Amino acid sequence: MQQRNYESLTSQVTSRDVDDLKSLYAQKKSQIVKQSIILLIVFSTLSPALILTTQIDVSSLVYILGWVGLASIIAVIFGILIINQQTKKWQQAVRLNRFAQANGLKFTPTITNPVRDGMIFNIGRSRSANNILTSTSFNPFEIANYTYITGSGKNSRTYNYGYIMVQLDRNLPHMVLDSKANNTNIFGISFSDLPVNFDKDQKLSLEGDFDSHFTLYAPKDYEQDALYIFTPDLMQLFIDDSLNFDAEIIDNKLYIYSNKQFDLNDQVLFQRLFNVIDKVAAKVESQTDRYVDDRVGSALNNVVAQPGRRLKISQPWVIIIVVAFYAIYFAYTFLYPFLSIK
Repeated sequence: MQQRNYESLTSQVTSRDVDDLKSLYAQKKSQIVKQSIILLIVFSTLSPALILTTQIDVSSLVYILGWVGLASIIAVIFGILIINQQTKKWQQAVRLNRFAQANGLKFTPTITNPVRDGMIFNIGRSRSANNILTSTSFNPFEIANYTYITGSGKNSRTYNYGYIMVQLDRNLPHMVLDSKANNTNIFGISFSDLPVNFDKDQKLSLEGDFDSHFTLYAPKDYEQDALYIFTPDLMQLFIDDSLNFDAEIIDNKLYIYSNKQFDLNDQVLFQRLFNVIDKVAAKVESQTDRYVDDRVGSALNNVVAQPGRRLKISQPWVIIIVVAFYAIYFAYTFLYPFLSIK
């Protein structure tokens, strides 16, 4: 198991270090910070001008100036908080960049709309991967946080994930391992935290008590292929080292997902993530390095037949019930006046 240097995660960071990293990546100022400064300047300029050109009595003037002063103070505080938050993010980025250099990795602050095949990457808008650590060695991997937004206005929601991506030698059937440890429980009913819902007839029972920890999804007629890969010893590694994480194998990639972003200042968490790479992902690689889809023949093809490439997705029954309820409600509301006419 590779030894890694974690000292940089707690190293001191100066403003010069932050400026040097920003210049390295040609990072522009945050749009939010720029907009806040512009609004503050416009507000501070127009408010006195508006007051001077309006004939009002002294008591009203004092009242207005009080509110203008309060609004200006709030705007300044808001701007300071945003700048402080951005500064902390860049200080973390400096430490991660040092960590990458000390451990033979590549650091990238942000990738907008990253091209990935995993199930979290093709949903919503404003997609971005952040604080990306990449290995380009014989066993390429990537550790990062990921964010996307669904809906709009008051109905918008931001989703945050941490993920590990490991490249495998062979293309494999699409399989998902849904951890039950991170599910949401409502009135004793467990709901999966996966961002998509897979057809239930693709569930596959595992040996021993593994079904109490994970739900495995595999394409129909690929049950034996899945059991060939997810052997008891591999499943035990998932239980020991990845119990709170979901996993997905798609094409020649293994993804490990956390339903909250990784705290990349936490050395203990970092050690756990690398343990997943060194043990779990390495076992998946060794378990699949000779995999051949019998439906395509020769191992030289390194492809999976079409039926095994993607799991079938279904609509969640909860959403269907909610949509049906609102449809009935609005239909009744619209038709009631006509039905009540005698």
